Amino acid sequence: MLLKDKVIVVTGSTKGIGKGIATKIAEEGGTPVICGFEKDLVHDVLPNEFAEKGFEDLLIMECDVRKEEDVKAVMEATAKKYGRIDGVSANAGITDMCPFEEMTPDRFDRMISINLRGVYMADWCALPYLKKSQGKIVNTGSDCALEGWEYLTSYSAAKFGVRGLTQALAKELGKYNINVNCVCPGIIDTDMWIKTDEMLGEINHKEKGESWNEKIQAIPLGRGGLPSDLGNGVVFLFSQYADYITGCSLPVGGGSAVN
Repeated sequence: MLLKDKVIVVTGSTKGIGKGIATKIAEEGGTPVICGFEKDLVHDVLPNEFAEKGFEDLLIMECDVRKEEDVKAVMEATAKKYGRIDGVSANAGITDMCPFEEMTPDRFDRMISINLRGVYMADWCALPYLKKSQGKIVNTGSDCALEGWEYLTSYSAAKFGVRGLTQALAKELGKYNINVNCVCPGIIDTDMWIKTDEMLGEINHKEKGESWNEKIQAIPLGRGGLPSDLGNGVVFLFSQYADYITGCSLPVGGGSAVN
């Protein structure tokens, strides 16, 4: 088991990619701390769901990554329950797609506050604990952190920011033996992509699923990704096999980032 006895906080892990990451961490012997803003998932759904998979007594908390007090509370509760934090997967994020002229300042600010500031907040609040454990950070970027996409101006800006933050922290935190990397998902079959497909369809006047199929056809490996695919990439970056890797932006998209 690649992450035996490792305690790793995963933000935005109540569904989608984050849930896939948390599940893979648990399957590899680690202890994921799950957090998100959906109260029903946190209190009613996920405790039973993970228990049925054999992962009982996990710490599952409400958390809005825009709020310093929420993120600090997660880190404090994790340290209190488990005695340490070995890693943080700063994953929480949203999507928003529209022509640039419709990207109002409020819409832009909301994207940056969650997808960039939220990553900073998780990394910053975890740092005191990671210095003690000589732990690892894995931020969630995107194909849009490697190449900007049309109609995804705010999302691309935020994800490029995540990549820059990752590189800067890798240089600064190396003296504490903290590895800082970024995983860059391509097209992953989640609710977020369904929403993106719908928004892209509205912009380009296409049927539901048409944009998804076009993107899939352009992927060298010929399929869209699953949350578990991202989980595999994140587990690798948290594992001992990535002990000499830092500042990396790892594409996990079946070759979708190749150009």
